[in-house]
Amino acid sequence: MLSRLWTLCGACVFLVSSMALGQEGAFHASLFNGKDLDGWQVTGCEAVVENGVLLLKAGDGFVRTNERHGDFVLELDWRALRPSKYDSGIYIRSDLPEAGKPWPSRYQVNLLQGGEGNLLGVSGGTSTGLVKPGDWNHFKLTVVGDMAELEINGKKAWKTAGVKNLDGYIGLQSEVDGGGQFEFRNIEITDLDFKPLFNGKDLIGWTGDTKGYSVEDGSLVCRKDGGGNLLTESEHADFSFRFDFKLSAGGNNGVGIRAPVKGDPAYLGMEIQILDDPSERYKTIQPWQVHGSVYGIAPAKRGFLKPVGEWNHEEIIARGRQVTVILNGTTILDVNLDEASTPKTLDGKPHPGLARTEGRIGFLGHGARIEFRNMRVKDFAKK
Repeated sequence: MLSRLWTLCGACVFLVSSMALGQEGAFHASLFNGKDLDGWQVTGCEAVVENGVLLLKAGDGFVRTNERHGDFVLELDWRALRPSKYDSGIYIRSDLPEAGKPWPSRYQVNLLQGGEGNLLGVSGGTSTGLVKPGDWNHFKLTVVGDMAELEINGKKAWKTAGVKNLDGYIGLQSEVDGGGQFEFRNIEITDLDFKPLFNGKDLIGWTGDTKGYSVEDGSLVCRKDGGGNLLTESEHADFSFRFDFKLSAGGNNGVGIRAPVKGDPAYLGMEIQILDDPSERYKTIQPWQVHGSVYGIAPAKRGFLKPVGEWNHEEIIARGRQVTVILNGTTILDVNLDEASTPKTLDGKPHPGLARTEGRIGFLGHGARIEFRNMRVKDFAKK
């Protein structure tokens, strides 16, 4: 939401790609699109996409997801290109590598020849004889709470307890010089603790201005001639909200959080900016108006949006008085609402919505075409 000098259409857009519902309504998605490394971060190595597969091509490094994952089912195929003495690994619930080190300390599902599938650092996660050397192998990893379970090529390998990290990145270990090149494909995840907010067909579960939106190819689009407040029927207090969005040139939108059913979510709730802020049109905006900012309250870092017409990945986390925004794998905002609004708000206006502890999630369109997809929410337990 920009200054009210521009059209305030309220919550708009929601293009959620038509991902199938996973186990018992959990969110299912492909982590690898077979075309590029969209959704992944690569450090210390060379990873490329060739013939529809992800190839660890050179170097010692880490290829990991943008997002952290808690309880999930991960399925993928892998193949070692070296006929013998190969070595790599699949990380689950991992943190980032320590400074100066190429890989995280845990948790690794080993791809070392002779130890394929063994879970390092947790007792009981071992098996033998289930892989096919020189061929594609299929892994199905289920992680719930402190439990982890692996199937290799359709057969149970092990089930054990002792995973201490509550969440973390999914990653691939590149140690090509010592372990050779590896290929990966069909990387699919079911996030068991995230629920889809859009079914890809209609606006069941949503309330408000539904006429300014259209469903196109399983995604929700806020039309240029549309907009208005579109809010979830469900209430959310502390949560993680993940979604993808694609901006049009000069696009302007917003995500309302802890919003009431009626009134302006930017003031009676909170609005997280969605904005093509590199556009010449917005060269005079205030820092608290740039993309990812809490409108009127706290400015986000700039420079992490992808070019217009490309998909961006964003996560908004609200925990008590703390709000965090992660854009394309980079944290662009991490703010305490009380500190940011004391002794007054940056825009100098009252924001009674800052005191709200729960409300709707919504989209706040401003007369621009914006596309959204893959929208899902994880509700945190109240303390």
